[in-house]
Amino acid sequence: MFVREPIAATVKTRLVPALGAAGAALLYRAFVEDVCARLAPHVPLALAYASATGADGFVATLARRYGWPTFAQGDGDLGARMRRVATAALTAASSVVLVGSDVPTLPVGHVTAALRELAPPRAGERRRRRRVVLGPSFDGGYYLLGLRPPLPDIFRRMPWGSDRVLARTLARLRRARVVPAVLPGWYDVDTPADVGLLARHLDVLATLGEEPCPRTRRVLARLWSRRVARGAGPPARVAAP
Repeated sequence: MFVREPIAATVKTRLVPALGAAGAALLYRAFVEDVCARLAPHVPLALAYASATGADGFVATLARRYGWPTFAQGDGDLGARMRRVATAALTAASSVVLVGSDVPTLPVGHVTAALRELAPPRAGERRRRRRVVLGPSFDGGYYLLGLRPPLPDIFRRMPWGSDRVLARTLARLRRARVVPAVLPGWYDVDTPADVGLLARHLDVLATLGEEPCPRTRRVLARLWSRRVARGAGPPARVAAP
């Protein structure tokens, strides 16, 4: 999982106008803690930390808590860093699944499905082992990338951060005659509108008796209370847990 230290003004900067630098960092920290707690019992994880912020404090504490290894993402654009982390992971494993840390509601089943697609078929199982697994994001990118070697050419000259990433990735895979497994679509949280979607989603899940992101809900409720106290509108509608 790609992570950063939750330092104000360095993470979730598109949320700063709505939540403030400290609020955006606090919410990001909750995202990471919730995803780690939910995935830890089900899949083997490692933390790929941003070199700019290092693996001090929060990231190091998480790694020790769960006994996970860490990788430095290194320099370069997102593609260069993803390729570097994937290559490092594949020295010790036959496949790797890369996920971001801005998908707090990511279902565990999506990650285990990606691992299953990359694994050899079991005896009697009739399915094709995939080289690539994609989890399409509603913003036009992808929230998950699963890979087996050799790595395809999908990392260079890509318009990272745009709504063209998924389409261009699929086009390159077609040219390389690689047929990916495609998971159900999901959403990441980058903008104030995404925070609104997240809050409504968590409210619905709470009504159904589900609580996949308890830290995130608590932080959202706290940020809402602070904004209301200042006379501003809430960043998103969310009921306090």
